[in-house]
Amino acid sequence: MPQVSDIRLMVRAEQPVLSARTKVSYKDLEWTLARKRQDALALLRKTGEYMTDVPFIIYYDYLNMDIYDLDVEICFPVSCLMEGDENVRSRVIPQSKVVHCLFKGDYEEIDYLYGEMTFWMMQKGYEPEGTAYEFYYRRKEEPFDDRLTKIVLPVKS
Repeated sequence: MPQVSDIRLMVRAEQPVLSARTKVSYKDLEWTLARKRQDALALLRKTGEYMTDVPFIIYYDYLNMDIYDLDVEICFPVSCLMEGDENVRSRVIPQSKVVHCLFKGDYEEIDYLYGEMTFWMMQKGYEPEGTAYEFYYRRKEEPFDDRLTKIVLPVKS
């Protein structure tokens, strides 16, 4: 089974990030992530700062996603608010209440877990905010079945 943790509710602390919001098709997403990662790393090298966690993507309106025209924000967590540039901007993602779960496997099978998490929220009386965060704990060379992804769904206050 691809779900490797319980679905849980938590308060996520505010998080400074370097980020780039863009529209992209699903087939170009991995390439876009790699390009923006290079942009963020170039900026970090200049400042001596480091990423504090793995990159993640915010999918806006995950409940009605169009895989040919995804509205995403590619984020690189950092320890403090810092100067951005023309390629990546600096901002703080505010503290929020979220539901999260870990997924292991090929991304083609991730939809079922989104459904399970949304159902869990509704059973508990929570309403999804509409965005989804995916944290990618994987190496490119890993087989698809071994990829680990944390899914985070913000809850309306």
